[in-house]
Amino acid sequence: MNINEEKRHQWQALKGMGFKAHWDYFWDYYKIHVAVGIFAIVMLVMLIHDITGNKPYALDSIFVNANSFMGAEAIEAGFAEYEGIDTNENNVFIDTNTSLSPSGGSMDISMMEKIYAMIAAKELDAFLADTEIFEKYANNEMFLDLREVFTEEELAELGDKVYYLDYAEIERQNELRKQQMENGELYADDGSDEATYEFVRQDPSTMENPIPYGIILENNELLLQNECYTEQTPIAGISASSERKEVSADFIRYLLGK
Repeated sequence: MNINEEKRHQWQALKGMGFKAHWDYFWDYYKIHVAVGIFAIVMLVMLIHDITGNKPYALDSIFVNANSFMGAEAIEAGFAEYEGIDTNENNVFIDTNTSLSPSGGSMDISMMEKIYAMIAAKELDAFLADTEIFEKYANNEMFLDLREVFTEEELAELGDKVYYLDYAEIERQNELRKQQMENGELYADDGSDEATYEFVRQDPSTMENPIPYGIILENNELLLQNECYTEQTPIAGISASSERKEVSADFIRYLLGK
């Protein structure tokens, strides 16, 4: 069996095994290509940022699967005024053109590379996505613990709008994944990647180590006014690598009308 036949055989074996299994397979065979691609995109992101008026970014954010044809100019301008940002000196940017599919198909690779490149370059701040995509990234520890930028009183006031994950469960899954990969096994997830996906708000009181990673923006007036997430509920989080964490937190407060 030549290498192409072997890859084809393994790809067939992945059917129905979910996002993580596909990603592990992709990483095993293409990690060098991905590393080179991410490096190139980091360089490109930095170059574009330098070219765009040579103004530093006060906020650089992504709305994944926003399905907005209006763009985000009104939100950008509104937040700049809210935060007191002089747009002659600093940029406020929201990307509403990025889309990802829950299955992590081949068409998503360039988009995923762009996101990881922005994280590596510490350029990604606020991140919004529909619940399914957000949960995938949250389980891969992409987001900041919101207790670093929101007070206990703020989080308590938001109630069930706060999105929690049990970090103890994340650690168990990471350990299982590590063991399976060391044994040469394909990582099989819990099937959350299938069409039967349903978002369930998790009760932090039932968790061993609840971490608030996002804010659920269901029926958010400002987003709906700008035709963002008109058919889906988004969750907002902050990239763990962001160097503008407080501004990102203020951006979420702005979306909440605080």
